[in-house]
Amino acid sequence: MGARGEVWWGPAPFKATANYRPWLIVNDDSHPFANEECIAPAMSTRRHHDSIAVAKDDWIDGGSDVDSFISPWYVNTIKRHAFDNRQGTLPDRLVHRAMDALHGYTPTG
Repeated sequence: MGARGEVWWGPAPFKATANYRPWLIVNDDSHPFANEECIAPAMSTRRHHDSIAVAKDDWIDGGSDVDSFISPWYVNTIKRHAFDNRQGTLPDRLVHRAMDALHGYTPTG
């Protein structure tokens, strides 16, 4: 369940009620616990500064009826069993853009 580039609905942490949101899986099988959990930035229907727009024709399969945006600063490790609905798949170029943006927030030198 859940490969790099797939978008799945899962729990949003730190919310007072049980809210779910879409998450973009960005890790591959080299993750030390890839069969149990994944690394995923959140997606939103709101445009924020530095969010990455996802056009309707960006979806390889599945998709969204509303505008979607990747929030590369809002990253979480999520247990795979917590996902409950697959929304679709985004292309590698959007996964790379999200990871490049995240790396920009976490300089190494």
